[in-house]
Amino acid sequence: MTHRARPRVHFVTGGPTWDERHSQSRGQARNSPRHFTKKQKAARKPLNKAMNQLGEAVSRRDWRAARIARSAAWDEVNALNPDLTWEERQKLWQYKQRILAGETKGRSRGAGRP
Repeated sequence: MTHRARPRVHFVTGGPTWDERHSQSRGQARNSPRHFTKKQKAARKPLNKAMNQLGEAVSRRDWRAARIARSAAWDEVNALNPDLTWEERQKLWQYKQRILAGETKGRSRGAGRP
């Protein structure tokens, strides 16, 4: 007996990627600019300052200062509601990847020097 009652599953259908499906499940509000209340803006000021310092340190390729700034930014993110810091959490992850790549590249360049 064959089991043909259900249609077969097609794994390669050309549908949306996981990221696209995930962003759709979170709602379209993630793609639109965020509007914060005055209290939320005031609470986010230290976070914005820490994120700016982190961006400057990464652009200067000062990896030690970038790690310190990233740690300070995470402290500020953890102090706030997760719904207010969703974008910053993603940026911090991206900065972590850039810092690790920069440090690795710097070590590999310095390893060949006498």
